[in-house]
Amino acid sequence: MPTLFIRLQSPVFRDEDGTDLSCDWLILENDGKVRASGVTDYRGLSELIDPSAEWLQNPGNLVIIVPAEHVLTLSAEVPGRSVGQIRRALPFVVEEFLAADIERMHLAHGPIRRGAPVRVNLIDRQYLDDWMACLGELSLKPGYLVSDAELLPVIRDGAAVLLEAETALIRTESQAASVDLENLSLALGALDVDVVEVLNGKLDDLVAGQLDRDVEIVAGDESDAPLVYLARRWRSLPDVVNLLQGAYTPARPPSENVYRWRSVASLAGIWILIGLIGMTVQAVWASMQADSLEAKSEALYRDIFPGETRITNVQRQMRQKLGQAAGGEGAGFTAYLGQLAQGIDRTVTIWSLTYADNRDELAADLLVASYDALEQLKQRLNRLGVEVEITSAEQQDDGVRARVRLQGAGGGA
Repeated sequence: MPTLFIRLQSPVFRDEDGTDLSCDWLILENDGKVRASGVTDYRGLSELIDPSAEWLQNPGNLVIIVPAEHVLTLSAEVPGRSVGQIRRALPFVVEEFLAADIERMHLAHGPIRRGAPVRVNLIDRQYLDDWMACLGELSLKPGYLVSDAELLPVIRDGAAVLLEAETALIRTESQAASVDLENLSLALGALDVDVVEVLNGKLDDLVAGQLDRDVEIVAGDESDAPLVYLARRWRSLPDVVNLLQGAYTPARPPSENVYRWRSVASLAGIWILIGLIGMTVQAVWASMQADSLEAKSEALYRDIFPGETRITNVQRQMRQKLGQAAGGEGAGFTAYLGQLAQGIDRTVTIWSLTYADNRDELAADLLVASYDALEQLKQRLNRLGVEVEITSAEQQDDGVRARVRLQGAGGGA
């Protein structure tokens, strides 16, 4: 998608005649070609740009460039053991460089790395608020607002100078400024640099002659217009200080991945809904089955005990009939029977069962294959939490006839 660059040339002025804001503009294609450019004002922008264009809906495609003369640029050594500590200490460190109240200034910074200087841009909030208000009136939502000096190259022990019609933009490793051409020699002479890279033109012989003889003057990139140069530089700079930080941070549109995951989430939501409907249907069916089984249980209970007149809880009443009290301390007949069923196999024959409710004890006459099989049965029942006492055992032709007592059934494992 193309990128729209708007270079503001002045603060916002408002009077009875309306709003005055002069600017240059440029639309740059992805391949670096210029689609269109020009010079206009506030009213011209309102007539020239269609903010409803699809590519302008992404704030990243709108870059606002502001004059360096309104932005204080500096590099600061900030103490701190973590990035968070350095970020919190920044306002206190840079305050000593300001003549104005720090509360009036908006602070933006570049990448923070421990042990490295932090690049800081400070601007009066009033300038920033006025510019953002004008852009908002035009329905323009920029993703970036940067000082024009931020787009010049950083030269080690040197300075980059962008020549314009009446001014020159200067950037060193730690500072940036905009000066009138007549003061350029004075500004460069005050810099302690070894190299001066001149962009978009060449130094006047008078200016060059006033520089120290050891200063090397080199020619940089040429361009048809300063804004074209700055816009193309923007594409290649990863660490430009964006003034839209903190309260001014723009809302970013969802990425393509977000849209893709939204589709996945929608599909998942549909399947979850289908699953919930299925579970509801299953629960209703299970409830109907439970009611049917309960009715069958009650009918079976009436067949077994036709004299029973009142049936409130078939399970509890059946346990009582079998000798297992609902709230007693004993395990009951059914618990012992369940444990015995888990302990025996197909080689064991049960001849008789006798349950003593007062002793909570089940006596069983069994026929097992051998004495070893009888001992193994006892061990299995012990592991199930049942105390087993073998009261008698006799070898017969078809196996060992034994009588055992079961006590202390815990409900099984």
